Amino acid sequence: MLKILDFTSNHIEQAIIIAKKNFEEEQKHTKILPIINKYPDFSPFVKNELGVSAFLGNEMVGYLCCLGPFKNAFGSTKAMGVWSPLHGNGLIGCEHKNIFAKMYQEAARKWVDLGITSHAITFYANNIIVQDQLFRYGFGLRSIDAIRQMETIEIRNDSEISLTELEYNNFSLIIPLDKLLRVHCRNSPTFLRYEIGDVDKENQIKRVINKNVRYFVAKDNNNIIAYIKISDNGESYISEANCMKNICGAYCLPEYRGKSVFQELMNYTLNKLHDENYKLLGVDFESFNPTASGFWSKYFIEYTHSVVRRIDDLFI
Repeated sequence: MLKILDFTSNHIEQAIIIAKKNFEEEQKHTKILPIINKYPDFSPFVKNELGVSAFLGNEMVGYLCCLGPFKNAFGSTKAMGVWSPLHGNGLIGCEHKNIFAKMYQEAARKWVDLGITSHAITFYANNIIVQDQLFRYGFGLRSIDAIRQMETIEIRNDSEISLTELEYNNFSLIIPLDKLLRVHCRNSPTFLRYEIGDVDKENQIKRVINKNVRYFVAKDNNNIIAYIKISDNGESYISEANCMKNICGAYCLPEYRGKSVFQELMNYTLNKLHDENYKLLGVDFESFNPTASGFWSKYFIEYTHSVVRRIDDLFI
């Protein structure tokens, strides 16, 4: 008989075993995923008391936990939100299709009782059972993590542009393109309501001028026309592997798209990172951003999907 219990510290060891099994299952589909020897800290899932575990008899067969709650979920809404990251949920014995449904039903009750109306859950891209169940419960796909090896991509035509990595004292040169990216993300069908202009100036400077990132840029007549922002970390614990770097921002001026400019910049970035002995490159992007989704899906393999459900505000 299935039992749904509150997630406690006594469940952490079993949750890590489930997380490891789920990773190994995904690795069968996405063989280039890095070797994972260490999993993130599970104690925040105990402290917020918002998680649940599923048991069949004495065997733990699943868990659903979250980080948060956060005000202004995704930084572009007024909703209180929680996020179950990749290691924040797991399921074994997938023949029991109702297990994840039952876990969400109980966890969502806790969340909504606290006024949490934005529910985000990340899981492996090939976990169709979980994805189908969440779609049936009103979730929609929002973002994707993808990965590729540090191998260059084929380019039809080379353009007459220059490629380089910016020094830290020149990071401010990215600010105009960063603003254009956020303007782009406000448009249909993406509708990410980021602040633009003076209201966001301080946050923009913090976001761009950051010693923990690197910028690779394409120039035309010494003007920056495209950039790729590289970080040690992405949106999943897998992205923290020592052999991996991650794209956490990118933009190309519209008039230079479709001319292999960004592909050249990609190859320059890939070669530079390969020479530094990095083996894998990750990226995360919104599935409903047609420009980003169309480009990254050509050259990267999806390994996680993140879905979101927004509870009707009048319910609270």
